[in-house]
Order: sequence, then C-alpha cells, then structure tokens
Amino acid sequence: IYCCADESKHSYLASLGAKCFVKDPEVWLPTATGTFDVVIDNSCLDSYSSSWFAINQKGSLVCIAPVYNIDNDEMPNNGCGIVDVTELKQKWAGVKAKYMMTHTSFLNTVTCYDEDTEQYKQDLRYLMFLLERGDVKPKVAERVSLDDVPDAQRLMQSGRANGTVVCVPWIEG
Repeated sequence: IYCCADESKHSYLASLGAKCFVKDPEVWLPTATGTFDVVIDNSCLDSYSSSWFAINQKGSLVCIAPVYNIDNDEMPNNGCGIVDVTELKQKWAGVKAKYMMTHTSFLNTVTCYDEDTEQYKQDLRYLMFLLERGDVKPKVAERVSLDDVPDAQRLMQSGRANGTVVCVPWIEG
C-alpha cells in the first residue's frame, strides 16, 4: 500500500505498513505513472489527474468526495464574494471523474447512503460477519468519552495515535 501524505505523518503510516510519497505529484508521478492496479483518491489535489495517470491499463481509480482540505489554513477562495472557487473546482473535478475519465468510479460519501441504503446495509452486515469471524481485527488505540474527543482529535492529527480512537459516549471522561 502506497500513500501520499504530509511528511510529518510518514512514520505513523509506515508503522501501519504503508510506503509513503510526498504530497507533490510532480515528485512521485514520473516513477509511478501506469504502475498501480487501484488508486483511491480522497484529496483531489489536482482534480484526480495524478491518480488517474498512476493507474495501469487495467487499473481502477476510485475518487472519493466530498473533499475536505483540513491541511489548508487559508480562508476559502471566494470569487468576488459570489462563488467559492475551491468548491467550484472540486465540483468540476467530480464531473470530470464521473463522466470523462475511463476506469474511474466516483463515490460521494455524503449522498451514497441515501442513493443506495440496501447496499449500505449489506456492506455493514458483511463487515460485522468478518468482525465476528475474526477476519478483521481493528487496532484500537484508545477509547474516549465525548469530553475527551478534542484531545483525541489532536492526538490523531499529530500522528501519535497507534490505531483507531473510538468515542464511547457513555464512559466517564
């Protein structure tokens, strides 16, 4: 498994078994072009272009939306106060991924539940089956109360959480 991430996250991701690239596709794409079977892009850094070029002839690109740029400290790029340019670019990238790029599927994580609730139910039943059978063993780093969620978020963003942090609302903080 390869991933693109901020360099401050590389050691954590490597501990999970991933091989890391820097975020800038100009650095990694020249050696990765046409080499991947599956690419999942949830950042839309360059309108999914680098991810699409990274897949091989039989490969698949899965574009996930909506995109939330939590690394961006800048204010939204508003076009004269009329339109959010960043949002407009993301919508265009989604249209391009859905209708113009071959070997590409597009998953909107906000609307797909409403569009196919039966698929969600089936996927959840299958996941529970795999959990009960022991095929899936989530690595839980910590269980936290609702009061501790802000601290847990900072822990995860720092890359120091060794696994998934789970909020258990009924435990005391």
